Amino acid sequence: METGRPAVMEPDPVPAELVLPREVAAGIRAARSSGWTPRSDGSPFELRLSAAG
Repeated sequence: METGRPAVMEPDPVPAELVLPREVAAGIRAARSSGWTPRSDGSPFELRLSAAG
C-alpha cells in the first residue's frame, strides 16, 4: 500500500507524519473492495491512496 508518507523502519528518526492504524484499516477495506484477496496466489496487488485527507 502506498500512502505517500514514509514507513517507520527504524526507531530513529521518526517521520513527522505516521501512517495510523485507522488508515491501514481503510486501505485494507479499499483493497478488498477493489478485488484484493489476501490469501490468493498471483502478482502483488497495488493500491495507491492519496496522502491528502
